[in-house]
Amino acid sequence: MNMRKTTCLALLLAWASPAAVRAQDAGTPDAGTEALTEADAEAGVEAPAEPGDEGPEAEAAPHVPPPPEPPAPPPVAPVPPPRAVPDPPDLVEPCSARAREAAVDAVVRVRSGRTWGAGFVYHSRRHVVTAFSLVRLGQGASVVTHDDVRHEAHIVARDEALDLVILELDEPLDVTPLEPAPETSAMIGRPAVALGHPFDGAAAVLGDRGAGLLRWSVVQGQVAAVNDAAIQADVALAAGHAGAPLLDCEGRVLGMITGAGILGTDVGLVVRASRIDATIDGAGVPGDYIGELRPQLGLGGAMYVDESGSVALGLYVTLGATLFDRVSLMNRVGLFFGGVDSPTGDVLSRDRQLIRIESLLGYRFFIDVFGFTTLYIVPAGGIAVLHDRLSERTAMVTPGCMPGADMSCITFEEVTTENWLVRPAFGLSFLFGGSIEIGYTIELGVDTDPLRTFHVVRLGAIF
Repeated sequence: MNMRKTTCLALLLAWASPAAVRAQDAGTPDAGTEALTEADAEAGVEAPAEPGDEGPEAEAAPHVPPPPEPPAPPPVAPVPPPRAVPDPPDLVEPCSARAREAAVDAVVRVRSGRTWGAGFVYHSRRHVVTAFSLVRLGQGASVVTHDDVRHEAHIVARDEALDLVILELDEPLDVTPLEPAPETSAMIGRPAVALGHPFDGAAAVLGDRGAGLLRWSVVQGQVAAVNDAAIQADVALAAGHAGAPLLDCEGRVLGMITGAGILGTDVGLVVRASRIDATIDGAGVPGDYIGELRPQLGLGGAMYVDESGSVALGLYVTLGATLFDRVSLMNRVGLFFGGVDSPTGDVLSRDRQLIRIESLLGYRFFIDVFGFTTLYIVPAGGIAVLHDRLSERTAMVTPGCMPGADMSCITFEEVTTENWLVRPAFGLSFLFGGSIEIGYTIELGVDTDPLRTFHVVRLGAIF
């Protein structure tokens, strides 16, 4: 019994000894070691010797250092709170859109006869600025607002050298007049917007497809060059832009697009707003411009035909003038050859030279051709003066003549007759675009018995 107890205590001591060593190294007495020592004392077993007490013969137990402690982790930087994401900024409206919105109500259509273009309300609600080239034919002027209401207008000032005219309305319009742009807006490279009606009237050709289209054109370009009187604008323009405003991005007036200044598809000349202001300051009493006297020159070919069907062909020159673009006085001088019967009998040949001068006074009527061109119909009346020169060469046999080797009994004779004739004449001409002419004139042969008629058909150009 005691032996078995002793054995158990020895096994327990062997198991507890490492723990005691560790406790001693840590400087803390091991409770298990103390308990075993007391038990051994009761059983007569000696406690194991303390380290360093074994004596010189005993080997010193190797000292195992404790493992190093791992380094402390670096401090974690505080995470800042998430920033508030700003709302996306509103999209910037394009320059042309801003200009159109600001100025569209004050841009009008200007009609003068069959000529149309643009204009804009400026300085006051009764003043409209437009191009003089639109009203130079003296056919009056009217203003059509964006709601298709027509207003009669009268000229109060004009500067033909600048192609500028100021119209005054009988009643003020219910729109805000446009304002001049600051000088900084007219600097080279700054954006410029042309707002007008270059294709107005063309929508009628398209029928229902053109409803609401082709009335407005908003084109953006830039200021390319500037002087005291004008601006060169590099912007796509058409003929219908004449009289339209050139605007900055805020819808303020840089100037007026001149009809003569549309030099190509992408360049135009613009009268500066300062010149418009000066013209308005010199405005006078409203009145009507009845047009001007314009000289005209024409060239063409013609046929001169009589009742018998004889035809003489020739060329003619037109020297004339148009007053107020309504009354026309045309003087035509033509030279014709031919128009005689074939020679018969003793007549060997016939030659005819006809100098014909006509002077006709007419009145022009206008027809608009689909908004693209103007057809002039000109009835006229006057006189025709003719110098008719007829030469005949005949052969005759000399009576009683005996022909021989050196003698012929045939003689030749040339007879020339010249007549000056004055006849009443009436004509009808068709002018396409004012330049291409197809004309017809009828002469009454009051010098013939019975009365005969003579006809002239012309085709030519008038400049």
